[in-house]
Amino acid sequence: MNSKKNCLTINSYHQAVEIISISKKNKIIPILLIKYYLIDGLGISWLSEFKSMLENEFKPQDFKIFAEVEKNYGLFIGLIEEKINYISVKGNEETLKRLTQIAKLNKVVINPSFSVVDLSKSKNINLKLTNIYNKN
Repeated sequence: MNSKKNCLTINSYHQAVEIISISKKNKIIPILLIKYYLIDGLGISWLSEFKSMLENEFKPQDFKIFAEVEKNYGLFIGLIEEKINYISVKGNEETLKRLTQIAKLNKVVINPSFSVVDLSKSKNINLKLTNIYNKN
């Protein structure tokens, strides 16, 4: 498999379940991208509950979560406490240096480089995922 990792943008729990199920059949661990506007609008508790619902249906090692926080550092700290796998944050060099130290202590990766595939508005997720997985 190619070393390039794909990150899949989602908008709902049902999309996440479908993506994880399809990926599990292909023996691939999907990385689910949650956009900033969803987390900012619905809150950290929503993301925490979303993650626990997925963990109830699948094993925690069957998927990873990638969250965007823009320049919301309070949200960043909250997501670190929730042990979100990957976090994308913006800031100046000094701020990013401090946030990286916090992330290392909690074993969270910040600003990873993923190829983002937007599945949030896709009608046929199965076909799109099959094409993505066959390329790798």
